[in-house]
Amino acid sequence: MILKNEEKVCVFPPEVLAPAGDIDALIGAIKGGADAVYFGVTDLNARKGAKNFSMGDLEDAIDMLHSHGVKAFLALNIPIKQKELQHALDVVDKAYSFGVDAIILQDLGLLRILHETYADLALHASTQMTVHSIKGVDFVASEGAVRVIVSRELTVKEITDIVDSSDTEIEIFVHGALCYSYSGKCLFSSFMSDRSANRGACSQPCRRPYDFVVNGRNVNVKGMGKFPISCAELCTLSELEAIVGTGIRSLKIEGRMKKPEYVTESASVYKRAVGAVCNKEKLDEVEVMELETDLAKLFYRGFTKGFVLGERDVVHSKYSSSYGVFLGKIRDISTYRYTTSITLTLKEDIQVKDGVGIHTKVGVLGSAINKLLDTDGKEIKTAKKGDRVILEISSKTGKAVARGNEVYLTTDQRLLETLQRTKEQGLPVDIEVAAEVGQKLKVRMSSGDISVEVIDDFEVQEAKKAPTPKEQIVSAMEKLGDTSFTASSVDVKVAGNIFIPIGVLTGARREAAEKLLERLLEQHRKDEKHPQLSDISHFCGDSGCGSIVRTPVLSVEVKNPGALFDTVDMGADIVYVPLRKLHELTSEQNAEKLEAARKNAEIVLLLPRISHEGELMQLLPLIGDAKDAGFLIACYTLGQVEVAKQVGVPFVVQKEFNTFNSYTADEFYKAGACRVTLSSELNLDEITDVCNDIFCRSKENQLEIVVHGRELMLITEHDLLKPLLEQGIATDGSEVLMVDSKGVEYPVKRVDERTLIYDSKVLDMSDKMDQLLRSGVDVVRLDLSLYGKRDVKEITSAYRKILDGTPTELRPRRGVRFSRGHYFKGV
Repeated sequence: MILKNEEKVCVFPPEVLAPAGDIDALIGAIKGGADAVYFGVTDLNARKGAKNFSMGDLEDAIDMLHSHGVKAFLALNIPIKQKELQHALDVVDKAYSFGVDAIILQDLGLLRILHETYADLALHASTQMTVHSIKGVDFVASEGAVRVIVSRELTVKEITDIVDSSDTEIEIFVHGALCYSYSGKCLFSSFMSDRSANRGACSQPCRRPYDFVVNGRNVNVKGMGKFPISCAELCTLSELEAIVGTGIRSLKIEGRMKKPEYVTESASVYKRAVGAVCNKEKLDEVEVMELETDLAKLFYRGFTKGFVLGERDVVHSKYSSSYGVFLGKIRDISTYRYTTSITLTLKEDIQVKDGVGIHTKVGVLGSAINKLLDTDGKEIKTAKKGDRVILEISSKTGKAVARGNEVYLTTDQRLLETLQRTKEQGLPVDIEVAAEVGQKLKVRMSSGDISVEVIDDFEVQEAKKAPTPKEQIVSAMEKLGDTSFTASSVDVKVAGNIFIPIGVLTGARREAAEKLLERLLEQHRKDEKHPQLSDISHFCGDSGCGSIVRTPVLSVEVKNPGALFDTVDMGADIVYVPLRKLHELTSEQNAEKLEAARKNAEIVLLLPRISHEGELMQLLPLIGDAKDAGFLIACYTLGQVEVAKQVGVPFVVQKEFNTFNSYTADEFYKAGACRVTLSSELNLDEITDVCNDIFCRSKENQLEIVVHGRELMLITEHDLLKPLLEQGIATDGSEVLMVDSKGVEYPVKRVDERTLIYDSKVLDMSDKMDQLLRSGVDVVRLDLSLYGKRDVKEITSAYRKILDGTPTELRPRRGVRFSRGHYFKGV
């Protein structure tokens, strides 16, 4: 158990933030007691598979949440293309006028535009920004974000350090599906099936089966299932106290594509758990297990406590889809013409019509429980945990089952019905009633610092017979079931022997509720600003790279100094090499070669792809050495950008930032970047749009694209190859391929216990360079970091000749499949 920080627990109780993919799920979040709800609108969000909300639904959705005292967060958490920016502004402007409480963003350019346009609108940096350091939080905060949803790969200790070092609100995921890739930023789906995960259309390649080939040999890895990169569901309930103790502001539940019942239950469970932590009434182990079981009945791929609570192996490789709660093993089978009966001893309560999944040799087969019988053959409706029972299932499923098969409860009808019957949690209001004989009836209704008063036309009468008792007035005022309110208190002041008809009390209460709701909603609403992109100024600053002539130049990314010198000899204008090779590069034995190389080429030192705070601090001396030696650096994370900005070293922005538009590029130029590498998901027309907008304002700031090499689809904190190394199947130098069911091979690398998975194809645009160059890019890059000496020299030389106007064809490589990436299609 990770211990809490006693000083921080519940000083500011964290909100429970629930997901909503449609109106039913939104209502489900209200039922569950969520403090805030996040949802998407149109297709500008990272869950295109959810129903989402139309622009016509947006006002009603926000009003519904506010009427129950729940905050509304709009997710626009995708990179925005140049031609989508105005549409995104229009969407935000409408949401702003309807009173949305915050916008969740991935696109740095849009973040800055909104910060400049809407000073009173809260902006939250999405987890897809991959912020995992204090410096990263600082950078995003300087751009206008008031909250950062940090990477799911951070630990409690790292989150605590960030909270201690920043005034920015911090939010983390505490429950739901985990993306295998860092912060959900991934190209696997994009390059496998042209469905961009970064743009909300993930085809979930991580949930598919894969085998491994090591050094050309098929291998079996002990303990690894069919789905080696399929993550278990995150569930932090058992140690939520440690997470709350970090001082974070918000606990986020994943699930915008989940059912309303899932949203209700998950919000309710975490709300209850937070309350227990804050009241120092920690849930006992039995309670936690019961709550986890109910959560698992609604969706379960195995549970993991996640990186946040110290678990390093977050995958559940046996199954990749939800399979429910273990019910028992088949003890006996009876097969009939139209049905099959199975006997088992129950691990959970069940009833007729519940759903089960049976794990057979041909896969997981489902069925409803059509009949339920005890061991005497008597038909029953329900059975308890520990009972030995007979389940009558469909004959189709029954044909494949065998003794010993595991049976799982996939649908608990009783739980579903209970959740469906749950009432929406109302906003607490205080009610005051003043009733004096001869005076008009007065009803005051309040919520927080907002109150309304209704003075009814009815003049309170002297009771001729039985007076109207206080209890009857209280009862009439408490009947708020047709509103979004619930009575927290009712204070009735009576003067005289009064009589008031029930209808009058009901009418006054209804009028007060309507007026209060109108006031509550009105406080959120604002005037539209109608921002126009053409009226918004850009934010370019000095580039730090000196005067750059806008002529396409050739850059090459390599893995060591030897390859660097080879590429310069072959005509490279810019060479990228890892920062960790700095001392080798500047060693005495390379001094002469380095001096010659620097006369002909710019050298840029690549920082690591991921840098948690501790790792980033370890890099500082090397970054300082790089600056002193006159080298540029290349940044992969916002924390690295912040360090480069503070140190004052010119830097290049890598494509991992998903730069889709000129406004995002501008933010990096402003921070000190001399060159920005555009996203590999843009097509040529979209690249041209960005280039034209940049060039019309600045001839110094460069744009770069990658035109050759094997795309890195994802990097993950999970050490996928660890079992292969421990079992002696592979070594650090082995060639490891992950192979799908169609025989497609994906190279896998291990760097500092993290895993890198590359595309099965190699990007090759050597015969399309004329079209690429017409887009207006300044630099074309060859990523040759996976290549040996011969290939590095040959490919660099070929592209040099092509850029110099000499048509050249690359030598075909046996067994290598080539692609055009997204240049002629996009996402």
